[in-house]
Amino acid sequence: MKIEITESAQKSRKIKSIIVTSVLSFFVLMTALAGFYTIEQGYRGVLLRFGKMIDVVESGLHFKIPYIDSVYKLSIRTQKVTKKLAVYSKDVQGADVLLSVNFALNPAQVGNIYSVGGMDYEARLIEPQLMAKPKDVFGKYNAVNIVQAREKLTHEIQDELLAQFKDIGIIIQSVQIENIDFSDSYEHSVEERMKAEVEVQKVQQNLERERINADMMRASAQGEADARLAKAQADAKAIEIRGKAEAEAIRAKARAMQENPQYVQMLQAERWDGKLPHTMLPSQSIPVIK
Repeated sequence: MKIEITESAQKSRKIKSIIVTSVLSFFVLMTALAGFYTIEQGYRGVLLRFGKMIDVVESGLHFKIPYIDSVYKLSIRTQKVTKKLAVYSKDVQGADVLLSVNFALNPAQVGNIYSVGGMDYEARLIEPQLMAKPKDVFGKYNAVNIVQAREKLTHEIQDELLAQFKDIGIIIQSVQIENIDFSDSYEHSVEERMKAEVEVQKVQQNLERERINADMMRASAQGEADARLAKAQADAKAIEIRGKAEAEAIRAKARAMQENPQYVQMLQAERWDGKLPHTMLPSQSIPVIK
């Protein structure tokens, strides 16, 4: 009987030993497996030991000390945050603005970002500046300029955010003003003002067109007058030249008559038609041809 009890106790001890060994082996295995972790592509891992950051790891398979080390993953892909905020223009016109920002974390500065903002860096670092910087920019412009210079405001807000986050490691990729909502009464007044400006521009364009047409007509008239003057001067010059030529011819004839008395008789002969006059006065001589 004593031998049976001993054998039973031994079996019980063996079973307990096997169970304890299995549990310990399972615990060791789980502990070992718990030490391995992976960082997906597009992320960086912040490795902490007893709550203190000791390293930033890239994508891939890594090992940490179980129960001592912990890992937090931060995305370095492009992310988008959208914020609705109330702003005031320089002339104290209120508006609701819907603003969206695309940003990414600089992989080389993930550790700094975590140290400053932790895992909640978006709420701690980005959103407060999205509430402040756009208000500063909008406050530099009158409401009518805000409506007309929307693209310029967008660039200014982006520049302000870039400067703010440059040293932290948050890269502002783009800023979009999705919507600007002034009061209905103000938007109506802006529309009326813009219509009036368009009408003024039309009037100015018409005046300019009329001025150009008048200048063209004056130029055309001046051209015609210059042409007539040039023609008159040319005609006068031609008359002057003809007059001088005729005068010179007369002087030449006169000299010829003085130098040769027979030149007159030659002219009379050239001009006589060969007929004698039917009626003659007693004192009139009959033409004689020699």
